[in-house]
Amino acid sequence: MREFNSEVVQNKRLLPGIHGLRGVASLAVVLYHLIHIGGINPPSVFGFIGRDFGYSVHLFFILSAYSLMYSTESKVNQPSWVLDYFIKRIFRIAPLFYFMIICFIGHGVLQGNGVKDITNIILNITFTFGFVPASGIVWGGWSVGVEMIFYAIFPVLLLLIKTQKAAFIFLIFSIVSACALRSALHFQFVSIDPLARFDWSYFSFASNMCFFAMGIYAYLLSKQYRYDNSLITIIIPTVVVVIICGLLFTNLGPVIQNSYRFDIVLWGVGLMALCIWQSVNPSSFIANSFFEYMGERSFSIYLLHPVIIVYSKNYIIRVYEFLEQHIEGYAFFVCGFLLSLLVVVVAEITYRLIEVRGIRLGQMFIKQRREA
Repeated sequence: MREFNSEVVQNKRLLPGIHGLRGVASLAVVLYHLIHIGGINPPSVFGFIGRDFGYSVHLFFILSAYSLMYSTESKVNQPSWVLDYFIKRIFRIAPLFYFMIICFIGHGVLQGNGVKDITNIILNITFTFGFVPASGIVWGGWSVGVEMIFYAIFPVLLLLIKTQKAAFIFLIFSIVSACALRSALHFQFVSIDPLARFDWSYFSFASNMCFFAMGIYAYLLSKQYRYDNSLITIIIPTVVVVIICGLLFTNLGPVIQNSYRFDIVLWGVGLMALCIWQSVNPSSFIANSFFEYMGERSFSIYLLHPVIIVYSKNYIIRVYEFLEQHIEGYAFFVCGFLLSLLVVVVAEITYRLIEVRGIRLGQMFIKQRREA
């Protein structure tokens, strides 16, 4: 299995297909929000971008669970592996996220809105806001709240789920539970505020646990059938093409969409299959230097892009209106390219100054603790 050297994960090699998928997901989310925040649209034939690219967040969830299984499973028998695991997770996520919290609170103060409610601040600092509706401070940061809750319970899951059969049972249980809880939360939400745009049933941890279960199952399945050529080169790619293309280019998703959100579950199955495929037999279209580069910076890209879109919106619209006269709706893709370029430039700064330093600080603490 081909691997590549990470710039910041010392003495550790990572799967290029998984990292490449992170890069793909980060760019998909940028294009999705260019429509929903930026207010411009691609030609109607590309309407699936504004409808479906937001599900890239669920791909992040699947990739996170897969990556944690890949990087942590072999360390279970090592001394203090749980403490090392939590140090790595905290120093990987907290520095940039806390920086963004400070920026948002500071911006609110400068705008005369005062300091955020202390309860919200505590919920965000402790990463427990995934349990409380509409309590996030950072735009788009809801997924961080979901991720961190999963990180907290992952060591227990790792100890309990050791076989493909156990992972499959957990997956089915998670899907059924998530659908039931999502439906209950949806109707509770609608009964409270039928006209509100924020539906807690989509953003809560309980509604998204099944995607992490998909990542765990994908890892164990790919580990067991890594050398089964028919599964990896024929069956899994076929599943990916049929499900994802069926959802992208037909009206299947909206047709099966309801309070249980079976459409998201089906997306998850397709993305899980994609994860298995690219982890074992990565394609050069995904596992390449460009998407690996984007994948390493995907956290910065994800947290920064909504802010950049909001503050560059007027300029983006002007560029779009000028280009639309010549190339019609395809001006969207030029704007998408320019926006992505701007996001990557800013993300490179936060990646180097905050993310990398946080990761290395965590590595230093682990090393010092072992030498003590």
